[in-house]
Amino acid sequence: MIHKQVVNHRQIAWLVGSVLMTGMMISLLRSIVQVARMDAWFSQILPIFYAFLIAYVLSGLVEAYPGKNIFEILFIIGGKWIGGTINLLILFYIWIILALDIKVAADFLHISLLPTTPMEIILLVFVLLLMFYGKTSLEVAARVNEFYFPLFFIMWISLYFLLMNEYNVERLEPILTSSLDRIVISNLFPLGVYGDIFLFGAFLHAIVEPRLFHAAMKHGIIIVGFMTTILLLVLLGVLGFIIVGRLNFPIHILVQQIHVTDFLDRVEIILFSVWFPAFTTKVTVTYLAFLVGVGSFGGQRHYNTFNAPCGWFMAVSSILGFPNVVQNDQFISYSLPMIVLGFQLPLALFLLIHVRRKNKGREQSLIPEGTKLYRFYRSMVWGTTVCLIGCVIVILIGDFLKDKSAIGGIVTALVYIALLLTALFTSYGEMQALNHGKQRLGKAKQAGTFRQ
Repeated sequence: MIHKQVVNHRQIAWLVGSVLMTGMMISLLRSIVQVARMDAWFSQILPIFYAFLIAYVLSGLVEAYPGKNIFEILFIIGGKWIGGTINLLILFYIWIILALDIKVAADFLHISLLPTTPMEIILLVFVLLLMFYGKTSLEVAARVNEFYFPLFFIMWISLYFLLMNEYNVERLEPILTSSLDRIVISNLFPLGVYGDIFLFGAFLHAIVEPRLFHAAMKHGIIIVGFMTTILLLVLLGVLGFIIVGRLNFPIHILVQQIHVTDFLDRVEIILFSVWFPAFTTKVTVTYLAFLVGVGSFGGQRHYNTFNAPCGWFMAVSSILGFPNVVQNDQFISYSLPMIVLGFQLPLALFLLIHVRRKNKGREQSLIPEGTKLYRFYRSMVWGTTVCLIGCVIVILIGDFLKDKSAIGGIVTALVYIALLLTALFTSYGEMQALNHGKQRLGKAKQAGTFRQ
């Protein structure tokens, strides 16, 4: 039920991580590597900035329309016909994401783990699982994700150490030899996956504090950017760009290279048992967003009524809409970014202009200006911004120096990783500072010492 959903800042950050990261790991990385080759790990910086824009727009909507989700907001802004038309387009966009995720997951399970099981049975069982979660709310998915996402994060960060005996730095060299055009194009491919952050617009009614919501989403986005960068480094260093560019499921092949001992040879089963629940959380969030959108047309706050018909509709439409593995990969890499840039970006810019006008003069800070906590908060905000802009500058400088010195590529690569890691810590500091400010503000209100 919509009105009972409440999620905190940590749950939001980790949900963003699950929604964006798990879907990217199945097939998108192959297309990125095909274009940027050994420099594919520079492909995350522009999508991070785009996701920041969407996060800013969504936080502005929370401030302008508290207790409303994006479907209700668009009905308020555009009325019955214009708002309804835009909401139908959003529902179609969510259906594309959901049907694609369901079909790609079923293809992966069928090809790699369950080759003798009919595809329809795998897909049906997965949809039944979604229908079970469809009876709950985002809060339940967030709590489940709190258990699995830390394990998921630790698992993929530890891949480098598990594959250290297979890793060869020479497969990455020479660094930044791909043309700048190829690196820019490789940054466009992940836009389709990073655009999934728009799904959180369906749950704006569950958000209480817009500033903390914005900081949590920023932290989750940088987690995804950092994890994907490290994953691509490991993938390229172990398999090389030629092999990765030919594999349908490169991550599954990568994990199969782990051989800890002769008695612990199937580590991929352990890692898969962590990845699959995290991916299920991602698809559950998408399915709940679809139910919220369908329910908004009936003006209902309880969307359980639509759970069964929507579930069966997704089971059938995902098979008919995305029948082929290769075509699915091409759609994720080429068509989905165009949909994001052609539909989602103009809508986000329109909403940005609207909320900037509506929220003018209404901005309030959780942290009093002039305090030590406020100075720390501002330093964290500027630190994150400077580090991410620094990543772009480093790539440009590295592209300029690549023909002059091989050492220049290595230095720029190390600086790039250091800046991205620093941005991860500063975004966490920004989120925690706002959380402390919120707690202090709540205590002040309870004590009766708060003044407007």
